Amino acid sequence: MEYAKLLAVFGDLEMMVLSVLESVMQSMVYAKLFVFRYSIMLRHLICAIIEDFEDDYYDNWEEKKIYLEYNALAKLFYKISMPYIIVAASLYFLRPILTYYVIMPLNTSNFTFLVLPFQLTTFIPIETTQSYFIMYGYLSPMVYLLVCHNAWICLLITMVLHICGQLAVLNHRIKKISVDIDEDKVQIIFRRLVRRHMRSVWMAKTLDDTFHFVLLIDLVGTTLLLGLMSYIVIIGSSMSESSFGYVYIICIIATAFLIYGYCIVGECLLNESRKVNEAYYECLWYKASHKFRKSLLICLIETQEPLKITAGKFFIFSLSGFTDVLKTAMSYLSMLRKMTQKD
Repeated sequence: MEYAKLLAVFGDLEMMVLSVLESVMQSMVYAKLFVFRYSIMLRHLICAIIEDFEDDYYDNWEEKKIYLEYNALAKLFYKISMPYIIVAASLYFLRPILTYYVIMPLNTSNFTFLVLPFQLTTFIPIETTQSYFIMYGYLSPMVYLLVCHNAWICLLITMVLHICGQLAVLNHRIKKISVDIDEDKVQIIFRRLVRRHMRSVWMAKTLDDTFHFVLLIDLVGTTLLLGLMSYIVIIGSSMSESSFGYVYIICIIATAFLIYGYCIVGECLLNESRKVNEAYYECLWYKASHKFRKSLLICLIETQEPLKITAGKFFIFSLSGFTDVLKTAMSYLSMLRKMTQKD
C-alpha cells in the first residue's frame, strides 16, 4: 500500500518526500527480515560466537578482560539504542494524533484532519471514526517491525565487536611471544596464533559476504532518510498538518545514531586488524631463530590487508565514511531546497 501511494502521488514534491521517506524505511526493514530469516551463514556465525564464550578458549583472566571490553561496548549500544528507538517509533506512529491534539483545536467529533500514520493507499474507504481507528490499529505492528529493525542492527554490531575482541586477544598474545623459545615450541605457538587469526578472518569475511547487500540498502536508505527528514524539518511550517517537526528531529537523531554505530564498529575492526599487523612487526624478530622468522613472515603476509565491513563491497564503514554519509545527506537536502525555491 505504501508503494501504491508512492506511484499515486508521483509529481507532487511534498507528498513524494513523505512517501519516499516511509517506503525507504520499510524497505530497509523487510530486507533485513528476509536475510535474517533465511541466512544459513548467520546461523553458523552465531554458533561460532557461542563457542568463543567458553572459558577454556582464553588462557587467563587478562584475555577475558580484553574481550569483555568490546562485549560491554555492544551491550552499551543495545541499552542506549533500544529504548530510544522504541520511543522514536512510537512517536512516529502516533504523529497524526499528536499533531491533531497539539496543533488542531480539540474537536473529537471531527476527524477530517486526522490522517494515517503512514503514507499509503487504502483499498477501503475511511469515512467514519470507526473505520479510521480500525485501520490505525491494523498498522500498529509496523512499530514492532521498526523496533526489530534496530534489534537486528544491534546483532550485527555485536558480531563485529565480537570479532574485534578476538583480534584484541590475538594482539595481546602476539606481544607476549618470547623470541627465546625453543625451536620445538615455535611451530606450536604460531599454529595456535594462525588458527585463531584465521577464525577471526573467516568470521569477518563471512559477515561481510552475507550482509554487504543489506548494508548497502541501509547505507542508501539512511542517507536518503537523513536528507528527507531534514528537509521536512526545515520546511515543516509550509507542509500539511501531518508533519510534526519534533518527531522528525528525534527520528533524524535515531537514524544518524544507527549509521554511526555501523561506522564506529567498522573503524574498530580496521584498527584491531592493523594492531595485529603492527604487533607482528614489533616482535624482536631480528633476535629470533630462522624458524621463528619464517613463521612470523607467513603471519605478516596474512595481516597485510585489514579486515573491514563494507556496503556493496565498495563502501567501507569507518569514521571517515560517516562524514561522507552526512555530506551526501546534506547534498540531498540542498537539492530539494533548490527544487522548492524554483517552484
